[in-house]
Amino acid sequence: MSPAALVALLMNLVAVLALAGFFAGAGALFGPRSRHEGDADMPYETGLPPLSPGHERMTALYWRHAVLFVVFDVDLAFLLPFVLVRPRLDAAALAAITGFTVLIVFMLAYFWRKGALECR
Repeated sequence: MSPAALVALLMNLVAVLALAGFFAGAGALFGPRSRHEGDADMPYETGLPPLSPGHERMTALYWRHAVLFVVFDVDLAFLLPFVLVRPRLDAAALAAITGFTVLIVFMLAYFWRKGALECR
């Protein structure tokens, strides 16, 4: 690479970094100033002040149901093409889809036995 190309590349890099820095700080320079005092800037819901800080960890007990929904929804998406072409399937394809369905049923029974479907 020639020295002129390196200089041009360096100038381009400096210009891009300067422009990115200007855009990053433009809001603080030219944006509106906050004139609120006290708890006016504090978020609230239903007219009440927050009971705890917003950055605390929140529990989501429905995550199991969401994961199970995604798993079984994807399984059903795999089953749909077989259902649509079922009259034209041979014995090997029917055996494969039956095995897949049995595997889904066993997986559901396992999750049920482990208590993953319980609402707590």
